Amino acid sequence: MSQNPYQSQPNTSGQMPPSGNSASAASKVKGPALGMLISTIVGMLLALLGLALNVLGLGLIAAADGPPPPEMASILGQGVAGLVQSVIGLIGGGVIIFGCLKMMKLQSYSFAFTTCILAMIPCISPCCLLGIPFGIWGLVVLNDPQVKNFYR
Repeated sequence: MSQNPYQSQPNTSGQMPPSGNSASAASKVKGPALGMLISTIVGMLLALLGLALNVLGLGLIAAADGPPPPEMASILGQGVAGLVQSVIGLIGGGVIIFGCLKMMKLQSYSFAFTTCILAMIPCISPCCLLGIPFGIWGLVVLNDPQVKNFYR
């Protein structure tokens, strides 16, 4: 008995065969990825503004004449904390932007998954209030079997 050449071959890899096409999977991840991308860019612009204002404030404090007032240590501490927070936001934003681009290209499933989680963390994501819904949406879409099977 000969085999039917039009019959689908059994799947021996243990994975589900991809259903649909990669364009369908790419269109599903595009919404949450663009949402995270836009909210991250807005957050990074705000982090840059905060960075500039903190540097300007610390520079003005350093240039002040006369003896420092007693509350100067508190003001300096707040300025340094603002600098650190802005730098963390910029670094986290860069990682999230890179992950969103990978997510839209259907590359590196684990990095795209991590990006969605990072977008929801308030201290890392530069715009966490917008990152939370987009990150949840991204996790839901990434767990769709039709999307998961198209990642390289």
